[in-house]
Amino acid sequence: MPVYEFRCPACGPFDLRLDMGNATDVANCPSCAHSARRHYGVGVGRPSGVLRDAGRADRARVDRARSGEPVITGPPSGRRLPRSSGHRH
Repeated sequence: MPVYEFRCPACGPFDLRLDMGNATDVANCPSCAHSARRHYGVGVGRPSGVLRDAGRADRARVDRARSGEPVITGPPSGRRLPRSSGHRH
């Protein structure tokens, strides 16, 4: 289900998951029930959706991943598996 961004004049932007057939240009704000207009964007510039509240480092990591650049976040975590001699399946 796609996520659509709306802008309430009182509360600001919010997102709604709607079926494509049910997507309208106006929706009620979930906070104050005012009528909010749908915001159309080109997907570039100010992050929306799940990246709206992400930090600068997180957004940069996503941009690097989208560009195809390898993203290394640090050494592997968790317990190490014991090394065994020989190949087992």
